[in-house]
Amino acid sequence: MVKRVTQKVDSDVMIRINRRIILQLIRQKHLISRAELVKLTGLAAPTVSRIVDRLVNEENLVRYGRIGESNGGRPPVILEFNPKEQHVLGIDLGATLIRGVLADLDAEIEMEVQLQSDLEQGYQTVVNQVVSVAERLLSKRGLDAGKVIGLGIGVPGLLDKAKRTVAFSSAFNWYNVKLKEDLESRIGMPIFVENSTRLMALGEKTYGQGKDLRNFIVVNAGHGIAAGTVVEGQLTNGGQGFSGEFGHMTVDPTSPIICDCGRKGCLEALASGRHIALTAQQNSVAARSISDLCRVNIDRIEAKTVFEACRRGDPNAQAICLSAIEYLSIGVANLVHLLDPTHIFIGGGLSLNGDEFWNPLTTGIRNRLLIPNQDVKILPVEFKEYDTVVGSLALVLDSILGLEIG
Repeated sequence: MVKRVTQKVDSDVMIRINRRIILQLIRQKHLISRAELVKLTGLAAPTVSRIVDRLVNEENLVRYGRIGESNGGRPPVILEFNPKEQHVLGIDLGATLIRGVLADLDAEIEMEVQLQSDLEQGYQTVVNQVVSVAERLLSKRGLDAGKVIGLGIGVPGLLDKAKRTVAFSSAFNWYNVKLKEDLESRIGMPIFVENSTRLMALGEKTYGQGKDLRNFIVVNAGHGIAAGTVVEGQLTNGGQGFSGEFGHMTVDPTSPIICDCGRKGCLEALASGRHIALTAQQNSVAARSISDLCRVNIDRIEAKTVFEACRRGDPNAQAICLSAIEYLSIGVANLVHLLDPTHIFIGGGLSLNGDEFWNPLTTGIRNRLLIPNQDVKILPVEFKEYDTVVGSLALVLDSILGLEIG
């Protein structure tokens, strides 16, 4: 009995592997015949035909295209990937904004919905907002959940290795919340949850500048600070799934500023967008000058407001931004020395602030690098504020369709 079960499992695994290989080829080649699939895979013709028939008739992932040219026998029917028949949802669950997108199976975004995050209202309110974003995306296109293969969600925080529980999120003040389970009970589709910065790295690896790279880092510099790392072509998770939280690296143990995590001296407490905004609001001289210059109320000052004041020459704003950027350059230089990437891609809200951000940051990083590390490329992320949602789409497509990432 044990032997028969083992054989069945092995058979099932082989079927999934063969399906993955065939679907990859159809998607990559765009147009391909069954005969070409047999030749490229080395699989038997009946095996290829069974898998293709399922992909066409049951899963609607492949469709019959034009009739190919005959080489003397019956002309072949050309197969092509069918990206428009079904859809995928991606959500970037940020501390400031919840951004949701509807895309086809080629990750082409067709629609977007945004909501301001009500994180102060508590966990259940945020769950309700995520559900609302998903429902709005479906209703605007008149789709039912059956036409969507899955929903990917990026969350700032530490996820357990099974990706079912958010163990800790300082941005949301969450501890051991069952986000995946709570959403699955309300949204009728498979749900996949991942750390938002790792999804930024996944988006770069799958669709962006990291396609052909083996070792690179994506730094998320926004409300918080984190990193997603790709080492030897693999997106890293760490032993417990908690890798990438370099925002909680201690860069100034003498600092009196307390991080959201409760500790002092964290990079995130000294260099994040939240820190820049709070520093400007709490410094009475800077607050008055920045609010007057940018014509906003003091309590409405955000990091982008401070950078706007920098562009207008305000010395108080410049001092605040340069201090934060100096700490960020220390953190990024430490990452380069630790992991030796060929490329550093930087995203998040701070990265959208032009030369006032990029010039001092790149100078600060390079001034701290050893000579052998000076060749590292420092670039903005490919998809700017959409990097996490693009990564969430890639997460679903790989998990559901079995398409290899990279």
